[in-house]
Amino acid sequence: MIRSLINFVVLVGFTLTLPFFCGAAWLWGSTDERLLMKIAFCILAPFCADLWCLILSHLVFGRRSSYLVQFFIFVLGYAGIVLLIKSGAVRF
Repeated sequence: MIRSLINFVVLVGFTLTLPFFCGAAWLWGSTDERLLMKIAFCILAPFCADLWCLILSHLVFGRRSSYLVQFFIFVLGYAGIVLLIKSGAVRF
């Protein structure tokens, strides 16, 4: 029971700090680390944004987030990434 709780806390903690790790490796890492973090950012950013929204809506606002809001976060997150790639802000 305690071990699964610790695993859950570590997983959620890593997911919440993932944008900071990606940004640090993107700015100060080697070329291989930068490429890996660009790919990880493009794939995992909407999941991380959804988790941030779930935590904020549950803990700060005291209500549950709807599935429609989560769906829009995923769709708009990936649409934003596509726009970043098309505009040239993220290059591989």
